[in-house]
Amino acid sequence: MAVPDTTTFTLQNVVDEINPTTDDLVDCFSDAVSSKFDSAYEGSKNQLLNFRNYGAVTDTSFLSGSGQQDVKFICSQNVNTTKYHNGSNPNPSVGDTVYNNSGGSQATGNGYYALGTTQTTNGWYRITGGSGVVATTSPCNP
Repeated sequence: MAVPDTTTFTLQNVVDEINPTTDDLVDCFSDAVSSKFDSAYEGSKNQLLNFRNYGAVTDTSFLSGSGQQDVKFICSQNVNTTKYHNGSNPNPSVGDTVYNNSGGSQATGNGYYALGTTQTTNGWYRITGGSGVVATTSPCNP
């Protein structure tokens, strides 16, 4: 789980996310992964607040369609919107959180979303619960 996107998180939140060799701020910076810093907060990487939103979003962007309330027509939808997720695969998997922005502060709303390229829809994912977390994924049948 990422460091909270607030100004009230603690060093323990950072330690829990990074699992450094020693539980101090200097070692947290040493063991941190550069791509997991939120560019809006990373600064000079010399104070606790630089870890704000650390780990919320990786650099994983993908093409998605706009949300639909019914899966019936999702596989014929245009895939023309860039979204971001915090998973390690190219496309989101069940349990990943999908965001509308690269900073990870705007979770994608509930609905069915197409996956693929601008020319081809090859699958879909569904978000429920209002927090951007993927509940279901499925390929589109040819």
